Amino acid sequence: MDPLRATTVAEAVAQSNTVQTLDLFYRRLHGFPPEILTLKNLQQLNLRTCTLGRVPDELATLSQLTRLDLGQTGLTNLSPAVGQLTRLTHLWLNDNPLPALPREIGTLSQLQYLNADRTQLTELPQELGSLPNLKWLRLNHNQLTALPAEMSGLAKNLKVLYLIGNPIPEQEQKRIRSCLPGCNVIFRAGPSGEK
Repeated sequence: MDPLRATTVAEAVAQSNTVQTLDLFYRRLHGFPPEILTLKNLQQLNLRTCTLGRVPDELATLSQLTRLDLGQTGLTNLSPAVGQLTRLTHLWLNDNPLPALPREIGTLSQLQYLNADRTQLTELPQELGSLPNLKWLRLNHNQLTALPAEMSGLAKNLKVLYLIGNPIPEQEQKRIRSCLPGCNVIFRAGPSGEK
């Protein structure tokens, strides 16, 4: 048994003082297990494919988290408390019926990777445009027609921006490219088949 990594909630609780990674991918859990909130040294939490619907505000007490995977969890609302996870570098929200992101996402100053593919987003909070360390942003197959007016924070480090499958008008595409001159902005699937 690896004292730093667990693949069940029971295993994680049994080694709660040392466990840093809890990987529940394909565990088919229903609801957020409250025992997870006792794992104060947790740095990586993978809940992909667990049926959650929502994540409790108390998730913010896991202040050591650097990676949080909430992809394919049925998430319909992302708590503003996520903004208190200030050590997060990677966040997966993809494949959820999530119509909006909270403006508090703009406080995640260490965030480097955000995946919000296929989440039904129609707009983004202005605060997203000020994330200084974001390098990869995935927003494929949503309902976006524009990005935040102010993107100066993103212009510093953003390397790749995926916007495939969004109804973004050509004029807005030009504006996005001009605001992010050092970024590879992808509006259409290429020969590699990026979806």
